[in-house]
Amino acid sequence: MQREKSLLSPTLMSDEEEKTKTPAPIPILLDALSHPFSRLMWWLMLVLCSAGFLIFLGVSMGATTDGRVVISGRLIFGALFLIGLVIRCYFTIIEHTLTDWGKEAWQQVTMNTDGLWSSIPSLLGLAGIAWLPAILVWQMVSHEQASLLGSQLAAAFGCEYFCLGILALVVFDNFSMVMPQRIMPAMFRSGWLFLIAGPALTLVPLSFQIVWNMQSADQSTFFRAIIASSGAAFFLIAHARLMGLLYKANRQRIGWED
Repeated sequence: MQREKSLLSPTLMSDEEEKTKTPAPIPILLDALSHPFSRLMWWLMLVLCSAGFLIFLGVSMGATTDGRVVISGRLIFGALFLIGLVIRCYFTIIEHTLTDWGKEAWQQVTMNTDGLWSSIPSLLGLAGIAWLPAILVWQMVSHEQASLLGSQLAAAFGCEYFCLGILALVVFDNFSMVMPQRIMPAMFRSGWLFLIAGPALTLVPLSFQIVWNMQSADQSTFFRAIIASSGAAFFLIAHARLMGLLYKANRQRIGWED
């Protein structure tokens, strides 16, 4: 009963407790960006980048003038997005390669996968909230640039795997318990992390665009492709790491005491 009450109305900590419990933003960011990748994480990087690039190709096909290609491209994008949504939920388990509390997550996820499907609407809503700043920027640009930026945002929404971070916050309890009273306090109390994540993940579709716009097939093309893919994967993994650190820094403040 006491646990339920703390979930619904998390209490604020004193200033001294906050100083001792909550790390400063810059050290957390540096730790996230310098975290070593394990062998399993490199395979995950390959899968994520491949799936994201396929989704980006689907969006690009949908932006052409041929009506048949438009329909097929949008169908491909829709199918890949739905597949990617389910895959990204399960890839949250791979968080144990970035944090030291993944085994517990794995055990709880294997016991509560039935709640995964009922949580998808909430996950979509949270992903929309995360991309709200980018959508507002889209509305402010000129009409000539709106089409290109729209394709980039759609590609990013399909490949940036924001749900990895959200699920990292809730996976320790139950997939079916993705509720606003659990997520929103973490977002409001650690808003700077979410502000960092949005602009940083904009680089993911931009890096794919670098590869897509290559005109020549010279030797530099290969290296540019490697740089673009590695950059995209780096921000994907760093984002998941940031969200994991967000959880660890705020689990007591949002009522998830061990």
